[in-house]
Amino acid sequence: MNKVCIFGAGAVGGYMAAHLARAGVDVSVVARGEHLAAIRRDGLRFIGHDGEFTVRVAASDRPADLGPQDLVISTLKAHGLPPAASSMRALLGPDTPVVFAVNGIPWWYLADLRGGDSSASRLDPDGTLARELGLARTLGCVIRSPNEVVAPGVVRNNSRASSFVVGEPGGALSPRLERVVALMRRGLPGAAATLDIGREIWGKLLLNVPSSLLSSLTQSPSSGLLADPATRELYARLARETCAVAARYGVDMEFDLAGQVAATGSNPHPPSMLQDLLAGRPLELDAQLFAVQDLARSACVDTPMLDVMLPLLAHRAHARG
Repeated sequence: MNKVCIFGAGAVGGYMAAHLARAGVDVSVVARGEHLAAIRRDGLRFIGHDGEFTVRVAASDRPADLGPQDLVISTLKAHGLPPAASSMRALLGPDTPVVFAVNGIPWWYLADLRGGDSSASRLDPDGTLARELGLARTLGCVIRSPNEVVAPGVVRNNSRASSFVVGEPGGALSPRLERVVALMRRGLPGAAATLDIGREIWGKLLLNVPSSLLSSLTQSPSSGLLADPATRELYARLARETCAVAARYGVDMEFDLAGQVAATGSNPHPPSMLQDLLAGRPLELDAQLFAVQDLARSACVDTPMLDVMLPLLAHRAHARG
């Protein structure tokens, strides 16, 4: 296993592609627009705390140009997955696994709750992902790696540590999971396998729900929100609501406000949802927020803060087009 395609080589995908390629993995990327043109012309450039480097990778906006892969890592945002599913099939051999590295509730999590049926969910409304790609190929991935595309073809990382936790939807430590993680670790030392990807998903949501929602409404990074006593309390309430929903789905968590303040520090990195809002791109409202609200209502969990703030953010996103 050495041939890897990163489908969606933006901020996170660009980070992964650059580090895997530098480690000698045969990497290709699916990108588009000016970002694609710059990668083709100048290579993919990475900037981090320890310096910068540039790698040359095969790049196209047509997956069929790249051919079947040993592994596909999709870093597309949730709303971009159904339209891309059919084209992604050109990258798949008979046994090619697909790692879905996505914020929020992934489509396959809802399918797993429904016994394999993801149709009628807001994340795969027509069952396209289940039909075209399928649960059998799927691996989940929870990423903690703050990155930005700062110019076409240029990705910057805003942290000294990044993690990429990968797991089977069913929780097994399968041979393919071990192979995938071993390959990823060649360039991404923060890659690790987990037997409980669901816990990892909810753990990331404990960060995403309050930070994405409040940062996008206020146009402030999490560090600023946590420094203000008033918004810090709103942050904590949203986090506790997230814990209450997670508990109904078998994941017990506690929110440590002091620990979150200490971990965030003065880091001014804007959450990805705020980056998208400022750039005029679609927001991950469905996966990060509406899906959590859906699960709360299905489990009869009260989420008053989420229920008030989410329509405001949805209205703001709609008003910006």
